[in-house]
Amino acid sequence: MKSHKKYLVPGAALFLIGLLLSFPVQKAAQIPPTTQLIAQSSILSGLASGAVFPFIDTTPSGISRAHIAITDATSSCSAGAAAPASIQVLVGQAGVALVNVMTAATNTGISTVSGQCVFHVTVMPGVAGVPATVTDIVVHTTMAAPPSPGSTL
Repeated sequence: MKSHKKYLVPGAALFLIGLLLSFPVQKAAQIPPTTQLIAQSSILSGLASGAVFPFIDTTPSGISRAHIAITDATSSCSAGAAAPASIQVLVGQAGVALVNVMTAATNTGISTVSGQCVFHVTVMPGVAGVPATVTDIVVHTTMAAPPSPGSTL
């Protein structure tokens, strides 16, 4: 009887460890299976003056969050100094409401080329003037000349 007792506690501990390891654990960094992640990039320097480029259209599904980074010309590349000079990035629903999210507040002050600057914005529906429903991200060139060489989104 004594020989069985010395195996009882270690055996129970191993059983509990095995039981705990058999339950699936979701890692915090995993994307839930119902979530779609879209990553997109494009060189914009071939767009004509005044062009509209439908960058992303998820209709009928909505976009819950987007982060947009764009490089464009600006009069001053200092954090918060000026909006992109030749490009607007419009978000919302095509045919309903689109708003420009690239403002002076998105100027990061990051530059490696004189006259060029990196702009960053995180878009969330219903926040900071963004429409409550977002299904479209559209690029609109606003200058008489096409976007400067190296402009990317």
